[in-house]
Amino acid sequence: RTLNLLNSHDDPTFLRAVLFYDIARGYLPAPKANFVRVVINGEYWGVYVNVEQFNKDFVQEWYGTKKGARWKVPGSPGGRGSLAYLGDDAAAYRGIYEIKSKDDAASWKALIELCRVLNTTPAATLESALGPLLDVDGALRFLALDNALVNNDGYWIRTSDYSIYRDEKGRFHILPQDANETFSRPGGPG
Repeated sequence: RTLNLLNSHDDPTFLRAVLFYDIARGYLPAPKANFVRVVINGEYWGVYVNVEQFNKDFVQEWYGTKKGARWKVPGSPGGRGSLAYLGDDAAAYRGIYEIKSKDDAASWKALIELCRVLNTTPAATLESALGPLLDVDGALRFLALDNALVNNDGYWIRTSDYSIYRDEKGRFHILPQDANETFSRPGGPG
């Protein structure tokens, strides 16, 4: 129901996002992507990459519900979306994580708790503490894909340009987004 046309910035092949998402969907929820030929009022504007929106329709397809909290972690050359614990005030997180679902205190409190557990729990008990809060296997698959397919604009390099979904049971899922700089030479602050 929505179009998300991309100009494939820094991707002269126009293949990176479509290929990355096609591979990623074999391992975790990821947007569909394809190529579209854009014609407006009879005038040809070129070929664009079309990527599925991270919205309620996406959540319904992958998780069987439209409910839950969704965040986008937008591009940031400073790499601030690392899930670092910044204290208990949601204001510290709002400039880094853009909530795309209902903006309520409970969702922010849960995200802050995830960050706190990730950053303050001793390594010996981290796995058991994270299990109820985070789809750990999914997060590891996300990180493996981000690293192996060289996402030069994602979590691995800039700790940005990814999505977060908290399902109805309270578990977080880390999902890919903005894959136009995959399959490229690594750089950035990460």
